[in-house]
Amino acid sequence: MAHRHPQRRRSPWCRRRPGVGVGRLNGSRPLPQHSAGGERGDAALHSASALDHGPVPVRPTPAPDRRSAAEPVRTCVGCRTRSQAGGLLRVVAVDGVVTPDPRRRLPGRGAWLHPVLECLDRAERRSAFPRALRVPGPLDVTAVRAHLTVASGAQETPASVTAGSKVDPS
Repeated sequence: MAHRHPQRRRSPWCRRRPGVGVGRLNGSRPLPQHSAGGERGDAALHSASALDHGPVPVRPTPAPDRRSAAEPVRTCVGCRTRSQAGGLLRVVAVDGVVTPDPRRRLPGRGAWLHPVLECLDRAERRSAFPRALRVPGPLDVTAVRAHLTVASGAQETPASVTAGSKVDPS
């Protein structure tokens, strides 16, 4: 029978032989002792020539911010792109209503969505929420739409107030 991984073939000295290397507790004979000169004609296993493999390769150091590398990656149900979970909004189905879960604590199967209205519209058009949440029938997404509108409105409010402000800044 051919070996499945020929590049991983063991050396002839590591081959399993019956009664050798099995252990001494079951009454088998002890392992044979070889002298440093070697009856085999090669260098001993612990000699300097056997252990000298050249300089040790230097591995690159890991990124200094391990937290960002270890953050889970999720797929947006609207645009189907993968992003880190910190940039996505988790939603769950509660009694036929898609509910936003910004704290990620609600029980049940969750789906992930970019916190923009375009991804919500795409997910609605594709009927992605019932598939992702594994619930039958259509789901109501007004709670998520209200959450995204408030979230995007809170970010746009200072700019719109400043642009339309009639109060003299001086």
